[in-house]
Amino acid sequence: MTEYRGPGEEVATNPWRLLASEVVHRNPWFRVRHDRVRRPDGNAGDWYVVETSDNAAVVALDDQGRVCLVGEWIYPLGAYGWAVPSGALHPDEEPLVAAQRELREETGLTATRWEALGCFHLSQGLTPQASYLFLATGLHHGPARPEPTERLQVAWMPLDEAWTRACAGALSDSVTLVGLAWARSRLGRAN
Repeated sequence: MTEYRGPGEEVATNPWRLLASEVVHRNPWFRVRHDRVRRPDGNAGDWYVVETSDNAAVVALDDQGRVCLVGEWIYPLGAYGWAVPSGALHPDEEPLVAAQRELREETGLTATRWEALGCFHLSQGLTPQASYLFLATGLHHGPARPEPTERLQVAWMPLDEAWTRACAGALSDSVTLVGLAWARSRLGRAN
């Protein structure tokens, strides 16, 4: 059994045992893996894991303390939504490089200062996908070059107003929520 460190740095033993694994679906964006496992209760069971590229996202703040949000139609939700610029890492791409690329492609912005805010797992019970968050300041405007499938709008909003809207449920993207919270904390505005 494998040991790992928990939140309090205590050592715990992995109670799960992998018996067999196979990919049951694959497409250009993700694959689904079916694992046959021995569960912690000792019984055999099944677990399905969605494997996809990690994500990089940017909380871009201008000199007035406004955050850049990108609006687009979110197909799986069947609704329009706003989020911080983000996207998948390309194979072997560093998270910061992906964040810089996504900000430039989606908004036309570049930044002179970049600060890592942290990394979190988007849905740890379903996928090992991680999102790397960055704070970008010292912004410069240029032409956006979104992907052909993207029809994006860019809007600017004071960071505290964006946080208020997120807390009210008007912004619901998990990467955006965590990014806004971490940026506010880093800037000493968490309360």
